[in-house]
This record gives sequence, structure tokens and C-alpha cells, in this order.
Amino acid sequence: MDTQPVRLLLIHGSIVLLFGLLSGMPFWIAIIRGRDEGAIRPWRVAHTTLIACGLVMLAAGFMSPQLGLSEGLRFFMIWVFIVSGYGFVFALIVGAGTGYRALTPRSLGVINTLLFMGHLIGAVGSIIGMCIVLYGLL
Repeated sequence: MDTQPVRLLLIHGSIVLLFGLLSGMPFWIAIIRGRDEGAIRPWRVAHTTLIACGLVMLAAGFMSPQLGLSEGLRFFMIWVFIVSGYGFVFALIVGAGTGYRALTPRSLGVINTLLFMGHLIGAVGSIIGMCIVLYGLL
């Protein structure tokens, strides 16, 4: 098995995890400055979701050699997780910084549409990636 794609997933999973850890700083600042819950919540969501996403990417990378997947399906799983992770990084951090939730494709402008697409890519990619992991474990 070629270990380079797995290494990519581990590198990018670590980067997504780092973004999650770093987003804890504005979360903490919002709390100590006494911001309202509407300003705190998006940073809490970014912090926890990106940490979880990064850990899932790392777990999938470490499990990858044990999964009964073809090289093509393994490669696809790795890139689905990478794209999904960065979709969430973009949507959650930019959303928290701008105040856009972007959970629906309402026509509130380009930023809302881009953030919604980031959420969609993150969510769909995570589901597809985990389905491939489960398939590989069966």
C-alpha cells in the first residue's frame, strides 16, 4: 500500500485539528469580554466541530491500512475527508468571524452562499467518508 495518501490525510487532519484548537482563542475572548450568547455560540461550534473533524480525519488515517479497501476507494476516502475538513474550516471560522450562520441557502449574498456550500461540503463529505470507513471494516 502506498503510504503517501494516508500521510496526506494525517497531515491535513492535524491542520484541521489545529484550526479547531486555535478557534478556541476567539471563543475564550468572547466569553471573558462578556459577549452575548449569539457571539459566543459560533466560536464554540467552530472550536468543538473542528476538533472533532480533525480527530475523525486522524482516526480514518490511522485505520486506513486496516480497511479492506481498494487503492482507488482508499484514495477517494482520503480526499473526501480532506475536502470535507477544509469545507468546515472555511464555513465555521469565516461564519463565526462574520456572524453569518449560513445554514440555509437563503439569498443573503455571496458570503452566505459560500458559507452554506462549505457547510454542505463538510457535512456530505464527512458522511461519505465515514460510510467508506464502515464499508472497509465489514
